[in-house]
Amino acid sequence: MSPAKRPANKLLIAHLVALLLVATAAHVLTVWALPRLIMVEVLRVTGAEGSRSADGVLRPPPADHTARRIVMPSPDLLYATCSLDISTQPAQISANIDYPRYWSIALYADNSDNFMVRNDRQQGTQALRWWVVTKDAKYPVVAAPGVEIIEAPGSRVLLLLRMLLPEDAAGRAAAEAARNTLHCR
Repeated sequence: MSPAKRPANKLLIAHLVALLLVATAAHVLTVWALPRLIMVEVLRVTGAEGSRSADGVLRPPPADHTARRIVMPSPDLLYATCSLDISTQPAQISANIDYPRYWSIALYADNSDNFMVRNDRQQGTQALRWWVVTKDAKYPVVAAPGVEIIEAPGSRVLLLLRMLLPEDAAGRAAAEAARNTLHCR
């Protein structure tokens, strides 16, 4: 290889290494950091607004064409959220969702991973009693009989309740009544 081509080859290799480093950094930021940054903001907003209620639950009105707090919200669903900080004590979740239509409760970790889902078919009309704790809890975890212990991968958790809304007013009132049984402490 001629001496004139060596600097060109070194320059090409340096550019390829720089491109690889930029691509790796962009990948890490997109896949690892972005979900965490989004969840920090979601947990902050839902925590601030949910803390205004005595039971820690944020119950937004049914979605319509103007609602954009949730990206592309479904007008057929009724939502409720709780922002849970379980770093120093377990979160106590309770609900008596005696509702004949579809509903689900999902728990999300602070990196947006869904780690627990329960729906109407699994739960039926049985009262829901959960303690959400960290996997490495440094506080006592002794729950009463009938309480299910759920281990979260981290210390911040988002609870999302979704309920299918019927068209009629009586059905919507039943959905609201069922949603109001959710309590997060």
